[in-house]
Amino acid sequence: MIDILSIELEKKIYYFDLQLFAAEDEGRTEEPTEYKKRKAREEGNVPKSQELTAIIVFLANFWALALIGEFVFRSLWNIMRYYIENINSLVITRDNIVPIFIDMLWISASSTVPFLIIGVVFAIFGNVVQGGFVFSTKRISFNFGKIFGNIPSNFAKMFWSREAVFNLAKSLVKVLVVFFIAFVVINAEIGKMMAFSRMSAATGFLLFWRIIFNFVSFSGIALLLIAIMDYAFQRWVYIESLKMTKQEIKEEFKEMEGNPEIKAKIREMERRLLSRKMYQEVPKADVVITNPTHIAVALKYEPAYMNAPVVVAKGEGPVAQKIKEIAKENKVYIIENKPLARELYKKVDIGQEIPQEFFVAVAKILSIVYEMKGSVAA
Repeated sequence: MIDILSIELEKKIYYFDLQLFAAEDEGRTEEPTEYKKRKAREEGNVPKSQELTAIIVFLANFWALALIGEFVFRSLWNIMRYYIENINSLVITRDNIVPIFIDMLWISASSTVPFLIIGVVFAIFGNVVQGGFVFSTKRISFNFGKIFGNIPSNFAKMFWSREAVFNLAKSLVKVLVVFFIAFVVINAEIGKMMAFSRMSAATGFLLFWRIIFNFVSFSGIALLLIAIMDYAFQRWVYIESLKMTKQEIKEEFKEMEGNPEIKAKIREMERRLLSRKMYQEVPKADVVITNPTHIAVALKYEPAYMNAPVVVAKGEGPVAQKIKEIAKENKVYIIENKPLARELYKKVDIGQEIPQEFFVAVAKILSIVYEMKGSVAA
């Protein structure tokens, strides 16, 4: 891996440390898991570009001004003209100072509140579009460790890091784009601007407003596109900051799924409890079908509430021997049928009714059992 790039220019060698552009945390090569993303989101850590929100708010307010600015201007002008024309008759006294103050407050509110509401709505919209609805107080909590914990590193990142290089390039691009748009807009109107002194005040104002509107609109759209690219970069940085090492993924898996050793012990305990319960059901069985030595399956059938015989216990090896021992102790009939025992053991779980394919074979065995029980009773 190349860490240092050397360039020979005019017999001088300049060194650039490429590690400044490498991942900040060595070994973090794995993509972040959904759990880590969700945890970061709960802490208020989401990818976000402040420039995107700012340009959305600016364009919304500017275009709102273009739409309702004339109405606001005319309202203010009429109110101001009223007070100017009646200034001699308006004498501020203790009785009328409150109404005059309320009028002034209303004038200010009528001209600013619409734009404040638009700004708040689009500021919320700009943030929701980027990261959705997120509420967390952790991002606004004081943490002096982040500020003073590693001052040299933080200072270096301000001037020489991938974020600093990207921000510098972005600023240069914005300046060039804005200057280019200004040149194009002014060049398109340069002929009319030369005759500006011969225009009436209304015509000159409309020309001036058209130039401003075109310049701000085109510049705003260009800056909006740059802000979208900035958001894409911030999202990439966000994903990079959440990347994990293989060990962290293993630890997270253990945390979420549980330690494999503990899970194995839990499964062993579950098997013991299941075996204990299973052994308790063997005395209630009608018959135990065997392989004869390797497999044992205990069946129970109650026509009053069962649609078909149910497997109440099954096992192989030592478990099969235990089932047969319990069956003998409780005088449960044991019948050997190798194919049926194997198929029941493979296809039917404990507590399940036997499938229809086994009805005939099991019915024959149960009829034999019932005959044996009848002969014994007789």
